[in-house]
Amino acid sequence: MEDEFTVSYSLMADLRKAGHQVQAKASASQAIIELREVSYDVLITDIIVKEQGRAIPDGGIGLISWVRHHHGFSRMPIIAISGTTRYPGMETILSTAKNIGADIGFEKPVVLSEILKAIDCLTAENRSEDARAPD
Repeated sequence: MEDEFTVSYSLMADLRKAGHQVQAKASASQAIIELREVSYDVLITDIIVKEQGRAIPDGGIGLISWVRHHHGFSRMPIIAISGTTRYPGMETILSTAKNIGADIGFEKPVVLSEILKAIDCLTAENRSEDARAPD
């Protein structure tokens, strides 16, 4: 979930070039609807999302919390991103995202190689856990 079209489009294009299938949603509610209908390997979410022209500070935080507390999604790897860490009072937003369940946090602008490495690492961990899980 990413509210800035250019950031979202660029990241989606880069991830697709790297061989990933990608869907973008502009809000937490849209993402939740999609997650209930389609299975994904990783969730990448912006933390502060603008809806109807105003910042919704719980957009990404709410989405991370929802994923972590709903059966069937609780093990989904989550990557949180934010460009707000440079603003006074927002320096710890990535730590907050991790504290409620994000696996990794990145400041914007994100570095594609770091995102790809994180995706590979997180999906490999999930595959390992799935292989060890009893039938």
